[in-house]
Amino acid sequence: MAITTYGVLRGEPDRYKREDGAKTPHLQIRVVEDNPAGQPWRIAVNVQSNDKSNVVFWVVDPLVNHTILPSLQALSQGFSRRNGTATEALDYTKATLFDLALARVLPPSGTASGDDLQDLLSLYLDQCKAAGGEIFAFGAKFNSNMHLPIDTEFGNQDGLHGIHDIHMNQGNVGQFAGDNGAFQDGGLILSFPDRFVGLFLAFQTQRIPTDAKGHPAPGARPLSDLVPTGGPGGTTPTTRPTPSGQPIYLERALINPTGPDESREILVLGNLATTPTTLHGWRLVDRNGRNTLIDLTVSAGGSHLVPLDGTGVQLDNNGGTLTLLDDNGNQIDSVTYTAADAGPEDHYVRLHH
Repeated sequence: MAITTYGVLRGEPDRYKREDGAKTPHLQIRVVEDNPAGQPWRIAVNVQSNDKSNVVFWVVDPLVNHTILPSLQALSQGFSRRNGTATEALDYTKATLFDLALARVLPPSGTASGDDLQDLLSLYLDQCKAAGGEIFAFGAKFNSNMHLPIDTEFGNQDGLHGIHDIHMNQGNVGQFAGDNGAFQDGGLILSFPDRFVGLFLAFQTQRIPTDAKGHPAPGARPLSDLVPTGGPGGTTPTTRPTPSGQPIYLERALINPTGPDESREILVLGNLATTPTTLHGWRLVDRNGRNTLIDLTVSAGGSHLVPLDGTGVQLDNNGGTLTLLDDNGNQIDSVTYTAADAGPEDHYVRLHH
């Protein structure tokens, strides 16, 4: 994992400060812990890339059916280290949070109300504070005191109570390739009394799909290819990249069969192609790294049942993730499922992309 201090900051939104016109502008967010000390923290959210390209973002409102949500309420306020699994960490490509193809951009600053990315983030922060909600900020904890004025202003006296890299942390090329890793993506999850809201960001130069270590896979294309053309109201390019470009996908699963689960669980692969597709040397991988080898042919437009014998991939009734890899180790598809999905006994469930 490239980010050694990866984790999540839990706190209550207090205020924020814009950085219009800065070389690498951020929206600086102050959160506090709800305790007698009231320790303040700073969240530094990039709103423009250092190459001056606009940041890609996704808003998921409400955020549901993700394996990370059940663990959030058990966290203490302040910063918690997180392990590289779908129940503790964010990964935009391997534990699906949203449709990557719905990428949008806004400039970091504008001339009116509600016309830039800082306005958008501020709107949700204001709503969260007014509702008595909390912020869960995923990223990297500050590991040195930069002696920035904003820390003094926010009461972060030692300069260490803060978190940054609140964006996708994989698919980088060039000077930032060393930051790549799996299950270490940043983002903001806002907890309202009635729902969760996800605010996720990335740089247009970052590429998808990525391999198991977070590096761009062969044929990966930049996120800028997903951005609608022609400004607000423009159209998304018709040649936009899909997660893999392959017709095979994870369709549904029998997660909770009647009786003991072992050797009775079944995964279903679908084929969108109009011709049969042969899979040789492909693999299924679950959230615990267990593997099941695949050697089969899926008929044109058809589905193929893959029985799980219990020695490889297993479908956890508490929720999990599944990743489909081809014979070169390239990610073809990734899905998540929740404990609620596993609830119905002896029933196939559609998997969340």
